[in-house]
Amino acid sequence: MLKATFPFFALLLSVTGHAQTLETDTLRLNEVTVRAFESNRRLLETAAPVNLLGRRDLQQRFAGTPTLVPAMNTLPGVRMEERSPGSYRLSIRGSSLRSPFGVRNVKVYWNDLPLTDAGGNTYLNAIDIRSLGRVEVIKGPAGSLYGAGTGGTLLLSGLNVPAGAGRAEVGTLAGSYGLFGHQWTVQSGKGNNALSLNYNHLQSDGYRQNSSAVHDNLNLMATFRVSPDQSISVLGFYSDLNYRTPGGLNEAQYRADPRQARPSTRTVPGSVDQQAGIYQKTGYLGVSHLYRFSQRVQNTTVLYGSLVDFANPFITNYEKRADQGVGGRTTTQVQLLTERLPTVLTFGAEWQHNFTITRNYGNRRGVLDTLQTDDELKATQSVLFAQTETDLPLGFRLTLGLSRNEVAYGFTRFSTVPVRTQTRAFEPVWLPRVALLKKIGETMSVFGSLSTGYSAPTVAEIRPSERTFNTTLQAERGVNAEIGLRGRILDRLQFDVAAYRFALRESITRRTTEDGSEFFVNAGRTEQLGLETQLAFDLVRPGEGRVLRVARLWNNLTLNNYRFRDFRQGAADVSGNRITGVAPTVVVSGLDLEIQPGFYAHVTQQFIDRFPLTDANTVQSEVARLLNATVGFRRAFGAFTVDAFASGDNLLDQTYSLGYDLNAFGGRYYNASARRNFSGGVRLGVRF
Repeated sequence: MLKATFPFFALLLSVTGHAQTLETDTLRLNEVTVRAFESNRRLLETAAPVNLLGRRDLQQRFAGTPTLVPAMNTLPGVRMEERSPGSYRLSIRGSSLRSPFGVRNVKVYWNDLPLTDAGGNTYLNAIDIRSLGRVEVIKGPAGSLYGAGTGGTLLLSGLNVPAGAGRAEVGTLAGSYGLFGHQWTVQSGKGNNALSLNYNHLQSDGYRQNSSAVHDNLNLMATFRVSPDQSISVLGFYSDLNYRTPGGLNEAQYRADPRQARPSTRTVPGSVDQQAGIYQKTGYLGVSHLYRFSQRVQNTTVLYGSLVDFANPFITNYEKRADQGVGGRTTTQVQLLTERLPTVLTFGAEWQHNFTITRNYGNRRGVLDTLQTDDELKATQSVLFAQTETDLPLGFRLTLGLSRNEVAYGFTRFSTVPVRTQTRAFEPVWLPRVALLKKIGETMSVFGSLSTGYSAPTVAEIRPSERTFNTTLQAERGVNAEIGLRGRILDRLQFDVAAYRFALRESITRRTTEDGSEFFVNAGRTEQLGLETQLAFDLVRPGEGRVLRVARLWNNLTLNNYRFRDFRQGAADVSGNRITGVAPTVVVSGLDLEIQPGFYAHVTQQFIDRFPLTDANTVQSEVARLLNATVGFRRAFGAFTVDAFASGDNLLDQTYSLGYDLNAFGGRYYNASARRNFSGGVRLGVRF
């Protein structure tokens, strides 16, 4: 199986440092600081499965594809899909069972501000990757500090502002299938203040019929140092996104013409007839306050508010939704000084509330028709958490964490007589985590952890497109046991290996009706065994190359053995089958080059093995072999910087589906992705 992919990379390499960005030639494990679990420690000293994406991974490696999708898919255990431009699905260690679309069962934060709302949904497609400077991915349950969620956590950071200087940048992008975009950035880091203003525009005609997309994004980040001991930061963004949704195809339609949208039948109209699409406007404003009481005590408190205006003409109805969210998080860190056991205590709380108005109408060829349902939903989540990190003798570090999580929903339907109000409150849950790390010299460490996860149903699952309020759906609970080894050898070879077993009960999974509407059920238990390895080898020692500054081979390998246990699909018992939508083997390999006086190249190849598209395992996906390459030239000329690039995607010209519809009614599993395509662009910057 692997022979057909990368006979050299797959045999020579099996573990990365690719996730460590090349921003300062090469960032090494003993240098990279991570924020995961509020540790603010080097990755080498972090007892958790954490992957990093830096600015070059996000904005240079796949410069011709300015979305999070390809960069996220380089990481082991992470799968991000795009069924149509703008429609994302994120899965960390197999959490896609619950995510027919969107981001669920994953908590997302941006500069400590919660982006995941109280209803459990994250509008990740409202974020433009060109406004991000870094992404940390915590894999597996992180409920001891971040609350509900059994999949994982994303920690996003904005672009760094140059200290003591100002900077402006303008860029443009064009490519196949009508791709066009431009960006404008102004930054100032003078005095005690830092300001970054970023505007991005992106549009595409799409590969498939009825798959065009337009996205405008305005992003503001500012930090004001009020005194030597305190600072205030502001994060705000506005996103105007609209994209058409072509819909899934059955196998015969996919083979005949993968570019077509879902066609009409005698009883159900198609995507083009109904002008199916998403129209989404998102506004977000957050404020963060950092105060250092002393050298040993500091507090960070954040508050945010969000508004979402959402419209979705669908095959069978037309949904209009208005979503208002508020919330906050406070975290206090105390360094407890003892002679033999230095300890850092972290404690705090998070609270969120959402109010949503959802109305469903008939859809008459993209025009609102008769009102069908008129609903109001309220969602509230709260988390209390505490954690200690203690340095033990002989290079050991012990982490103990505990949180209390509470989730409640309220639902009122005004379109029935009499008006009906229902509630669904979940019992408060305590989630512990324990981790132990042992440093082996200055370049290697080993860790083990045991963590618990809890994930209440999201608003989209409690009140799905089937339009009923499900009061019987239970929260998922899981336990994850993990061991990991990471380090560096001879300043050339970096490795990161993790093995885990995750046992999940009350698993939430999606079901569909004949017209495509969805609903969710608790189907049983799952057992998820995984091995994730990363390795990178520097052909040139960092900082030693004169002409060849960077030459790095890297490889990421994911091996999964995910199985249903005591799991039912209706009357059928599918226990023992492989879990739907999870590939047993994924291999991603690459080559990174940087050559004086400023030339660079990134080559990335991905192999995705077959995986089941139904719980019964009767239908399998196709093997995908994807090749991407970017070449460019970046150089400073005094105060000016130029960065020009050309990129090719799917260079092997595969017909494949980047996002499958799992357990789809009528066998409509397939959403064809673009064939071989090219793009290019240029960015011009100036310091002042």
